[in-house]
Amino acid sequence: MTEEARPRTREGRRRDSLLNFVLAIAVLVLLAACLTLSLFWELRPSGGRGSRPGGPGDPEILSFLEEREAVRKAADLIRQNYVDPVERGELMEAAARGLRRMYREGREEEALVARALQAMVDGLDDPYSAYMTREEAEMLQTQLSGHFSGVGIALEMVKNEVRVTGVLPGTPAEEEGIREGDVIREVDGRDVSGMTLEEVVMAIRGPEGTRVTLGIVRRSGGELTRVTITRRDIEIPVVQQRLLEGSVGYVKLSDWTEDADRKMGEALRELGSRGARFLVLDLRSNRGGYMDPAIRAADMFLSGGTIVSSRGRTPGTTQVYRADGKVDWEFPVVVLVNRWTASASEIFAAALRENGRCQLVGETTYGKGAIQKLFPLEDGSALRLTLARYYTPSGRNIDEQGIDPDVKVTNPVAGDRDLQLERALELLVSP
Repeated sequence: MTEEARPRTREGRRRDSLLNFVLAIAVLVLLAACLTLSLFWELRPSGGRGSRPGGPGDPEILSFLEEREAVRKAADLIRQNYVDPVERGELMEAAARGLRRMYREGREEEALVARALQAMVDGLDDPYSAYMTREEAEMLQTQLSGHFSGVGIALEMVKNEVRVTGVLPGTPAEEEGIREGDVIREVDGRDVSGMTLEEVVMAIRGPEGTRVTLGIVRRSGGELTRVTITRRDIEIPVVQQRLLEGSVGYVKLSDWTEDADRKMGEALRELGSRGARFLVLDLRSNRGGYMDPAIRAADMFLSGGTIVSSRGRTPGTTQVYRADGKVDWEFPVVVLVNRWTASASEIFAAALRENGRCQLVGETTYGKGAIQKLFPLEDGSALRLTLARYYTPSGRNIDEQGIDPDVKVTNPVAGDRDLQLERALELLVSP
């Protein structure tokens, strides 16, 4: 007899029963897994690329976006003006992704549209392009106009901390002892962690005569200190000048406002009439502004050559700017820069340095090689879009790299000694 036909013993039947039970359990587990997988696929909409309800393929949200004129106009503005080509569908998909949670929550239309515009611009993955609320757009325009109501400090986000990068002289902040390097932790008792830089700035600014309490920590360490400051109308001193020993003129430029070149020209003429034969031009913590006045100011120092070139997609954004040959200042120049020297200030510094008209002293600059334009929207908000990238006279784009100084000098964290200015004076007047 073969083994298969052999009569089963009681022990053999027990083993067979156990084996059949195990197999039955395995089949049930497999069926459950298949049923779960089937349900998972049935629940997925046919939106493509693994979309899910409320995701980029959700037709309800996409339909909501297409029905909003503000969203359609914003998508067209970006598609027509942004420095790199972008498809309209990509913009709407990005808006839909950013809108998913708020849409499910049933938020008001105004909030949904604002979030959609923000997500649309965020989808460009461009640190310089942004959707700006009405308040943020007004704040930017105010800054470039040279007036605002506040306390007189410049702020920057550094390693997730809101840090003071400049204190305007003669302002309430200076009078109350706020110093460069202080870290803002609170505004009127509200913890600023989790707030954007724009939100912190808007919280500090306010009507003239009102008060704001800042919770600060000194850069050198220590406990939280609260300082109450009365807001005033602040006129930004775009250009400050003075005559130093050794016939050295000193000019500090804080912002590239629309008339910054005119004010710089006036300062140069006054210093020249007082006998200045050397110049220290201070662009430290000047984070930019308008590009055109920076180009016009650079032209004052150059007898020829390229100032800057730009490349974009829209008419007028691809250009080469050259010096006209008329020189307003022919004497030696040292330009002071630091890590907050950015944008239009970098255009100016690179134009002079690469044309052999100055030495740079200080720290490597910020590294912003892009040009933006503000596009106002009907509700007062705006889109700030990168239109072009600029290139130094040597053809280099300094984005995320910055400009290395000829002489690297770092100022001490504590104390009032300005080693960068001291080194600049040595270079100018030493035999």
